[in-house]
Amino acid sequence: MIRLFIFLSFITSSLWALQTVKIGVLAKRSADITLKNYSATADYLTKEIEGYEFEIVPLSFEELGQSVAKSEIDFLLTNTAYYVELEHLYGVSRIATLKNKSSDDTIVSSFGGVILSRADADIQSLEDLKGKKFVAVDPNSFGGWIMAQKELLDHGIEMDDFSQFKFLGSHDSVVLAIIHGDADAGTVRTDTLERMIDEKAIETNSFKILAEKRYKSFPFRVSTALYPEWPFAKLPKTSQRLADAVALALLKMPASSQAAKRSHIEGWTIPLDYSKVHRVLEELNLSFYGELKEFTFGEFYEKYKVWFLFVSIAFVVVFALLVYIYRLNSGLKKTKSHIEKLNGKLEKKVLHRTQQLESMYSQEKYLKNLLSTITDINELLISSYSKQTIIHNTMKILAKLDEYNFTWIGSLDGNLLKIIEQSPDSVPLLEKQSYNLTDSKLNSSLLIAKESLESNRTIINKLEHSSDWMIALPLQNSERDRATGVLCIYCDTQGGFIDEEVKILENLVTDLSFTLNAIKQQSILNNMELEKISNYEETILAFVNIIEQRDKYTAGHTLRVARYSRLIAQEMGIDKDDIVKLEKAAILHDIGKVVTPDTVLLKPDKLTPLEYELIKQHSIAGYKMLSKIEMYKDLAQIIKYHHIHYDGSGYPEIDDDPSPKILLLSYILSAADAFDAMTSNRIYKIKKTAHEAIEEILHSSGEQFHPKVIQAAKRALANITIEDTSQLPDTEFEERRFSYFFRDSLTDLYNENYLQIVLHYQEDDERCFNLIKLKNFSHYNHKHGWESGNRLLKTLSTHLQRDYPDAMIFRYHGDDFILLFSKHQDIEKQDILSYEIFKDTELSVEVQHYDLKDGLPPV
Repeated sequence: MIRLFIFLSFITSSLWALQTVKIGVLAKRSADITLKNYSATADYLTKEIEGYEFEIVPLSFEELGQSVAKSEIDFLLTNTAYYVELEHLYGVSRIATLKNKSSDDTIVSSFGGVILSRADADIQSLEDLKGKKFVAVDPNSFGGWIMAQKELLDHGIEMDDFSQFKFLGSHDSVVLAIIHGDADAGTVRTDTLERMIDEKAIETNSFKILAEKRYKSFPFRVSTALYPEWPFAKLPKTSQRLADAVALALLKMPASSQAAKRSHIEGWTIPLDYSKVHRVLEELNLSFYGELKEFTFGEFYEKYKVWFLFVSIAFVVVFALLVYIYRLNSGLKKTKSHIEKLNGKLEKKVLHRTQQLESMYSQEKYLKNLLSTITDINELLISSYSKQTIIHNTMKILAKLDEYNFTWIGSLDGNLLKIIEQSPDSVPLLEKQSYNLTDSKLNSSLLIAKESLESNRTIINKLEHSSDWMIALPLQNSERDRATGVLCIYCDTQGGFIDEEVKILENLVTDLSFTLNAIKQQSILNNMELEKISNYEETILAFVNIIEQRDKYTAGHTLRVARYSRLIAQEMGIDKDDIVKLEKAAILHDIGKVVTPDTVLLKPDKLTPLEYELIKQHSIAGYKMLSKIEMYKDLAQIIKYHHIHYDGSGYPEIDDDPSPKILLLSYILSAADAFDAMTSNRIYKIKKTAHEAIEEILHSSGEQFHPKVIQAAKRALANITIEDTSQLPDTEFEERRFSYFFRDSLTDLYNENYLQIVLHYQEDDERCFNLIKLKNFSHYNHKHGWESGNRLLKTLSTHLQRDYPDAMIFRYHGDDFILLFSKHQDIEKQDILSYEIFKDTELSVEVQHYDLKDGLPPV
């Protein structure tokens, strides 16, 4: 039973295991560097393509060829020339081409070779290399030898001209051999020198470039012509479905991904045209082109034995004829008519053969023109990113072929075929914008297109009532998907479309479908990203609105803190993306106050110790609110620690391990927050100037504030214009808030706390101050009771508000009243005692007047 359990466990784990996919990568520098650069690409493909685990296998030139021959890998990434050879030998096929980038982020899909020598070497030109020691990477290295070989041959220099020639196996080894003086000169592929300089392996002034060339928009130093970058290819054994998935994933790889950054590339593009590489290999008689030059007579005979037979027969016939003529020369007159007949037949045969050769030449010329047209379209597919542009220009390019009378392309939506584009500069044959394919009255052109769409295959047929032939080619995302559209081409050549032409057009449609689908997928991704960013910004604005609705002062404070934070961060040279993140965190840094009670948050006076403890909770509350949302996690960390001090004090305690970058942004926010608090008017304190605030902050440098942040704040905020701020009410809501804190609950007059605020903020010299003191009020309360005393005070306050509407009236010390006027005005004692409430009472009144221009009264 135990053995059965172990066996079943093994079978189950095997079924669920990921399928390993091996990517052979030519180790142009070293195996370690190759793993370091491309392991992230394998991780990226594993994440993007479900059910597969991708593995990078660094291989030398020899090992890579053996692995392909034995089908030990599934995909390969190699140099351009070696790919062409492997394509010829083993049928590998490219699915994407690498997009390289320089340190200044210039994007290129081509590369070349660099011929260099030591900076102090007595070598100024390629001709000076004769008799010198020369090193290269490998006989099969395209950028590390073959490109330079062509350049050297163009200057009349061959390998025998060097005093010593060696292949060192890697690009780094070649550069180091030259720098260390082991060789006089050598060659490597472009970007090798720039990468080694970035890695500090060599210095810029340690070498010089020979026969240097300049190409527009090409960022690397180069000595040769430029050729397409390394291709990413699949082996014949690898399934097309997996290859399509890998190609789509590579094309979608963003430049900001870890995979692109680690391999120092911008990403991948669709496969480029490698015909230029074939021409170089053929010119240099390398790779399989070298084999073509070494035909034996037996091979030559085997390939052209039909022609040998034809020529031999012709020779025998002509020889026999000559012998016959020679023998019958004496009877020439008798056989003249017979000979003329034979000559006539021979002329017909020669004419027929001549017509065949002319037809073959015409066909070859036609296909050459077609291939040139397809090349133009492929360049369009590589350089264009708009679906409409690609379709319009494809129609325009195809229309240039004289043999094509008319072309159109349609997209399928259910049973509706929509005509997207027709040949320009020709009479439209399709008058409607769309056709229902279930219509029984479709013309022959639409019937052919319908058959192609329904069968998902190429259909060729002759049009009714016309001498034209039509080919319909379905557009589909993959071989198994239903056709999404159709490309239709009309031609007037005799016999219609030839087999080679059909294959070329089918390859074109495949590339066109693949590009349009990739553009569609990229458009979907772009829209999703834009929608995500839009929602992000709308949410932040909603949070800001919450703050503004809750507390007017806090809203103004957050916007000012955001401004000060940005200025300090810019002065410190903080990255632009981090500055944007800091600004958003500053706007939201007090969002946690939504959980603070109104009695604490809206209190315009100084807080008690208990109230201060409650307000301190807003940092952690804001963190908890925002950290639950993925896109706000960084903001949440910044907000959490914006009240933490540089020496570790403050609040809350650091209970996790924030990154140094996040903590630095919190220190900047803390300094901006403190600066605004010091330069803003509060009910309980007057604001400081910018200079005074900075000086006070400098006193806490190294304790409460980060020293570098404070130095940057000193420079950034020295000449800042401080906005006028006030906590005094200016809206109905603010009046109600102040009433809650500064109104006397019995009389609804201002209380004595508010009197201190008014005297502090309003400094009009013409104001006057009248104090009304009730005498014997304690005796009145004792005799008539507290309720009666309260009624008297309330009635007196009503009379004062009625008779002195221009005054601010305060209840002071329980039974006294203060009237504050903006202009000089005296209150007579008898006017107060004339109120009905004082009749038949033992109460008396004392009235004191003060001019505020003489200073505050002693009350």
